Parts: sequence; C-alpha cells; structure tokens
Amino acid sequence: MIVRTAAVTAGMAVAAMGLAAGVSHAGPAVAPAPTSTVATSTAPAVLPLPLHDVASREENDRAFGQFGAQVGIAVTVGSLVGTIAGAGIGCIATLPAGCVAGLVTGAGIGGVVGTIVAGGPTLGVSAYQLWETYNAAPGTSIYADRVE
Repeated sequence: MIVRTAAVTAGMAVAAMGLAAGVSHAGPAVAPAPTSTVATSTAPAVLPLPLHDVASREENDRAFGQFGAQVGIAVTVGSLVGTIAGAGIGCIATLPAGCVAGLVTGAGIGGVVGTIVAGGPTLGVSAYQLWETYNAAPGTSIYADRVE
C-alpha cells in the first residue's frame, strides 16, 4: 500500500512538472512602438534633512533607564491595585454564592484593567519624555549634568 501511494505521488509530480514545462518556455514580450511623444518630467529634488546635534549617549541612557523604571512601576502598581479592587468587587458581587468564584474572576479582570488604566497614560508620557530627550541638543535635556 505504501509503495503504491509513493508511486502514484511520484507519477503525479512528474506529470505536473511536464505540464508546467511548456509554460516556463514562453518568449519575451515585445513592447509596443510608441505612437506619440510624451513629455517626461523629473521628480522634484529632495531636500536633505537638516542635521542637528542630539543628546549625548549618557543622556540617552539615563532617559531610557528612567522610561523603563516609570513604566515598570506604573504597570506593577496598577495591576496590584486593580487585582485587589477587582477581587473585592467580585467577592461582594457573588457573596450569596460563596464569594470564591467572584473573587477569582474579579481579581483577573481587575488586574488587566488596572494595568491598562495605570500603565497606558504613564507609557504615553514616558515615551514623550524619552523622545524629547533623544531629540534635544547635548546638555539641554533634563538628564544632562548641570554645574551651577
């Protein structure tokens, strides 16, 4: 049985290659002769981007570290507070049924909602601060060493 299946599969593969061989020998297409002259236009010259100094490597590293810390703290606190609040709400909602099912469900939903509510805005603000630092001139960002 296995030998017969392998022979049929090989035969079908050879037949498919034979049928496809005629298709692959098509000649090149000939472009039609132009009937009228068409004016060609060139694209406008692209102006180079203005070069300006950006924040130093040290400032960028400090900004990225601060970004990670802010987002990490916001997500952690948001999920913890959301989990506790969701568990409490779920337990109260299902108190007549024994509280356990609502506690577990509410904790899961509350954790996700808390992460989104606390982490989302913090992510936006932190990403904006990071972008501003990456595009600041050296020594002008909030992460620069200032001697006064």
